[in-house]
Amino acid sequence: MDRHREKENGRKLSKAEQKRRAKFEQLKETLEAQGYVEHDLTIGLVYANVMAIVLGLPVSLLFIVSFLWRRQSMEASIGLADIVLFYVLLVVLICVHELIHGITWAIFAPSHWKTVEFGFIKEYLTPYCTCGEPLKKWQYIIGALMPTILLGILPASVAVFTGSWLLLILGIALIFGGGGDLTIVLELLRHRSTAREVLYIDHPYAAGVVAFEWT
Repeated sequence: MDRHREKENGRKLSKAEQKRRAKFEQLKETLEAQGYVEHDLTIGLVYANVMAIVLGLPVSLLFIVSFLWRRQSMEASIGLADIVLFYVLLVVLICVHELIHGITWAIFAPSHWKTVEFGFIKEYLTPYCTCGEPLKKWQYIIGALMPTILLGILPASVAVFTGSWLLLILGIALIFGGGGDLTIVLELLRHRSTAREVLYIDHPYAAGVVAFEWT
């Protein structure tokens, strides 16, 4: 797990992360004893943030163009109260974003809520949600994309038809906020396997998953 050690050396792990790392190592040993082979599909947080812009920009432009095409005007009456409301809603919805991850993965995980944890990486000002039990690829992907769909794509779509600038800006902000999740999903989709069984487990402290293949 050399790549994992490089990520670990980049910042000090919290007690919760250290505890998850120990559990992960135990699970890894158990799976490898059963014949599973590990494949690291994690990504760096800096890379995830860059890709969030790369992936979020075309989708956001599509909604902006659609919004302006229907509205036929760029005029907007936005006051101080609207700006304050936007930032309050954004902070709340960022937390809801992680909660949606947790709810979705808890539905699929054998231990449900017992295996879901939340935290905050202060070095990157990044909240996170993680699932400590193996999931199937489609289960992980649904859990990864659900917040962006519900809090980003859906509000932006509604804004196009209602003409709400607030919904549009919130939706776009949360589409960019879900870019890291989409990057992880792309890593999963690029992982092609002929193994009879593949288990996908959230890495205990890095962004992304570790695949365990049994042939």
